[in-house]
Amino acid sequence: MYSAQFDFSVALIIGLAPALGILYWSMRRYDVPFTQYRLFDDRRLFGGFAVGMMFGAIAAFIEVNVASIIFVLAASLMFEESFKMVWLNRKRYRGRFDTTFYGIAVGVGTAAMLGVATVLRYLSGGAADFYTPENLVLFSLYSLSLNLIQADTGAIIGFGASRGETIWPFVKAVLVRLAHTLMLLAFIVPGTGEPWELIAVVTSLAFAGILYHYVYTVLLPGTLPDDIRQAMRREKRRARKARV
Repeated sequence: MYSAQFDFSVALIIGLAPALGILYWSMRRYDVPFTQYRLFDDRRLFGGFAVGMMFGAIAAFIEVNVASIIFVLAASLMFEESFKMVWLNRKRYRGRFDTTFYGIAVGVGTAAMLGVATVLRYLSGGAADFYTPENLVLFSLYSLSLNLIQADTGAIIGFGASRGETIWPFVKAVLVRLAHTLMLLAFIVPGTGEPWELIAVVTSLAFAGILYHYVYTVLLPGTLPDDIRQAMRREKRRARKARV
């Protein structure tokens, strides 16, 4: 009934849509017309997103082919965050305020492919079982949760790299992923069933969303140099006066 191309398209939408949405929402305040000029490099932003996707595909391949929950936990907590730490602390990125932005791009790129792989893994057990409203909502919420938490830890590590810090931001990112993954255990472990899978996903989504609010309202503005923040405040005041 469903072709392989259709299945892949659905998986791609579920994995990519939240990644692109979060990336756009995170960056929009740091681009024209919110600022006088773009505060990030397009090539580095989308290059980081592409690199994250490639790494996510590799991580997903390893996780799919090693049927061990312990390994999946170890991979998500150490392998993925270690990659972000290494990538964002390279000489080209370390000490730059915009590295925090690129951390989000790498994070959602990784999450997008992991989300795609999760859907395809489920579809391999039977497409007819997947295409129900309950499953589509469940996996869409899971993908959103995964993208948010990867954006969160990417921003944490990126913010640390922008300040010349390495180990502590990495430790915080791993602890965040540990908490998030433990919340998702009922979804990750096969055969748990409803309503526990949905409860697990919704709980993890709430946790990731609260942390993203901190990233969006504290870390992203905080990564900017003082002169840029002051200029943005002046522009905002001018815009308010113009509307009045």
